[in-house]
Amino acid sequence: MPALTNADIVYKTYIGKMPMKVLFFPNDQRFWLDHGLFMLFLAATQMVIIVPLYEYARFLFFCDLFWFPFFTLAVLIFRYMFKSFGWDSFSSKQFLEYSLVFSLSSGLTIAILMSAIFSSFYWTEIINDIIPHNKGTLSVPKLVAGSIMGNWIQTTIFISAWIFLYNSITSTKKMKEAELRYFRAQHNLKEATLNSLSNQLNPHFLFNALNNIRFMIHENQKSADRMVTSLSEILRYSLESSNQEKVALAEEINVIKRYIDIVKSQLEERLTFRLSIAEHLYDYLIPPMILQMLIENGIKHGLENIQKGGELALDCEEMEFKLCFRITNDVAQDDSPRAPSTGIGLNNIRRRLELLYGNDSEMIITKTDDKFTVTLAIPKELAQ
Repeated sequence: MPALTNADIVYKTYIGKMPMKVLFFPNDQRFWLDHGLFMLFLAATQMVIIVPLYEYARFLFFCDLFWFPFFTLAVLIFRYMFKSFGWDSFSSKQFLEYSLVFSLSSGLTIAILMSAIFSSFYWTEIINDIIPHNKGTLSVPKLVAGSIMGNWIQTTIFISAWIFLYNSITSTKKMKEAELRYFRAQHNLKEATLNSLSNQLNPHFLFNALNNIRFMIHENQKSADRMVTSLSEILRYSLESSNQEKVALAEEINVIKRYIDIVKSQLEERLTFRLSIAEHLYDYLIPPMILQMLIENGIKHGLENIQKGGELALDCEEMEFKLCFRITNDVAQDDSPRAPSTGIGLNNIRRRLELLYGNDSEMIITKTDDKFTVTLAIPKELAQ
């Protein structure tokens, strides 16, 4: 990945601080679908009210033609303010206060507008029909005030219900997006950690391989040439597999054989290598370079410290749900000189297994007076 220039950093910083543009009419099909369903619910509620009052059905239906657009405009204003002024970051109490004030004020505004429209269109019928039939109890001011009050209460309730549903849906969506970002961040961190651990293994292997070639190049040039060829194949595999979490077991076995060829050129008869893995297991997937690293560890800290050499064995047992690898090497006696070991390789392998398999993998190290054994158990997973 190319390094960021100062201009890139400034640009990314500037973009990160730019306020998010909020559209008054949202370009979101899901929003309009949810809003449409809510409007259908309100329409059904209005029908329940209109049907019994068949004498005033025409008036009520006419009012609804204006009320629904006013209601939609009010909730769009709320949404715009909600997103523009960051109301989603308010505490529950503060959000409730703001929502209540908005519902009451917008409900009253709609009620007044509806009363004005209703009166202007049906003023004659109000004066000639409604008022005369209710002379003792109803006057024009009372009728207007009652209409405004009833519409205000109804509209405030409906706007408050819409705000509650909108806030619930927005909060749920925000939680899901935060959860998705968290899992993406964890995945990226996991990949970065795996790459880091793999990169710690490769230089260690390269140093040992080149060191072996250095000893051989003055003794046997043909052998040194074969070792360089084997090393190039190993490095190619290492580079190609560095971007993969898992590779086929067959590829890992091939690189192990190449590595053994390199080491055998130096140790000759001091190294006896035994491979016992059934061929039908070659298509299963394993983390790259893990078995190779354990083979290298067994030679570097085991057989190289034994003057007469010893045996290194790689076995694999197929279980119902797992593959169980066992790497065993002879070790020198306690009074024999040994190459210093930091244990980084084994710790890296353990960490890689944890990242890839979690609790489904297992790594066990056992040591006796003359044997050192590492046992790996990983889930069975066939290559696609």
